[in-house]
Amino acid sequence: MKKMRNMLKTLIYSKLFLLLLLVTNPYLTNSSELVEIELPKEVIKDFQSGNVENVYSKFDSSVAKILPPHRLAPIWSQLIANYGEFIGFGLQDTTSKGDNLIINTDLDYEKAIMNFMLSVNKQTNRISGIYFSEQEKKNIGSEIEKPLPTYIDTTKFQEEDIVIKDIFDLKGKLTLPKSQTNKIVFVLVHGSGPNDMDGTLGENKFLKNLAWGLSSIGFSTIRYNKITKRHGQKLVEKNPGMTQSDEYDNSIKGAIEFVRTTPKLKDFNIFLVGHSQGASAITSFSSNNEIKGLILLAGTPRKLYDLYTEQLEYIFNIDGIVRPSERTIIEEHKNKIGYYKNYKKGIIEKDSLPMNLSIEYLRYLDDFNPISNLKESEKPILILNCGHDYQVTKTDFDIWKSNLSSKSNVTLKYLDKLNHIFAETETMAVPADYQKYTPISNILFDEVLHWINSNYKDLYEN
Repeated sequence: MKKMRNMLKTLIYSKLFLLLLLVTNPYLTNSSELVEIELPKEVIKDFQSGNVENVYSKFDSSVAKILPPHRLAPIWSQLIANYGEFIGFGLQDTTSKGDNLIINTDLDYEKAIMNFMLSVNKQTNRISGIYFSEQEKKNIGSEIEKPLPTYIDTTKFQEEDIVIKDIFDLKGKLTLPKSQTNKIVFVLVHGSGPNDMDGTLGENKFLKNLAWGLSSIGFSTIRYNKITKRHGQKLVEKNPGMTQSDEYDNSIKGAIEFVRTTPKLKDFNIFLVGHSQGASAITSFSSNNEIKGLILLAGTPRKLYDLYTEQLEYIFNIDGIVRPSERTIIEEHKNKIGYYKNYKKGIIEKDSLPMNLSIEYLRYLDDFNPISNLKESEKPILILNCGHDYQVTKTDFDIWKSNLSSKSNVTLKYLDKLNHIFAETETMAVPADYQKYTPISNILFDEVLHWINSNYKDLYEN
């Protein structure tokens, strides 16, 4: 049993680490350089054959410290479990970036096209970064056959392809109830990382589920690919000092502009619905005259690097044992936070910063205060946090509550048995839960409907 629990923790951490790398590292572009072009194929073949020691031997010291062989071992089987059988290699390109050579390789799986990116130090020829990201989901039977929750009725709404204007065009979806009884449109805003318009996380599509559920009870919705999903590297090249604002604000403005310039929507009342980091980000619009109200789902008023500390401690302790190597990772992260806080006004090496975030990004977060934003707003605001959420915890809800409960325009609810994606779980969630199909609980839609009816009876009648 103990061995099985250790295996579970290894699987959980490997997945978490890959997701975090995708969140915090830049995206890369095409180049004609073909140096080390066979290296990705060698690494993938080693993963396939289970020769993770050989993969490990190619790492530089920074990657070797974080991804020892026992953490590499489950990665390939996990990719197979999530994306089906590996079919073969696709397009490949190489670019030079500073001291590193960056090699992007498409991996063709049964259920998706994955991007496999290696960062290789030019001097040592050692791997300084290794990242997997989902490039394109394939439309296969297993996706279609998943049973819809009972509260979703696809006969009650229609869905259209749209484009949201940002620095780059973003593909999106508009859902419209067939029987239009109100002039409300919810703009759905993603959490951290390079999310697609559906908010895909493991076997779940949180934003798609949310959009379809809201449209089943009469509301229109807009969702779109996050700018970092397809245009991350171009965004970094255009603005090397990009911040949370660059990730979120222009896209939200683009969604507002879409509503105002679309004849059938131009008179609609716009509500922002933010999830996780997106919940904090939308508070920038809490005094915007175009916005009628805000809904914060699993949002935090705290700094991302502090939440990351708690997440590491929780995940490493799932089986009740924190290994020395795991303790080292936690302490190194804490040291980076301390280093940043002590020297944040000076010039800092990127490798010394928490979560590999840029100094500009971190400084923006330090100056960004979602509580102050909400205190200054008189718009109705709904804040929902969950009791089985290990990513955003009771601590976050208590901070919201202690600062905002005296404001009559703010409604705060703590949903005891729901996790970070508002699915019901029997106990505190673990990362592996996301690999199971667990739709949003109807409790979320009940809360939203009640809040609308309590604050906007003139806009929507049940």
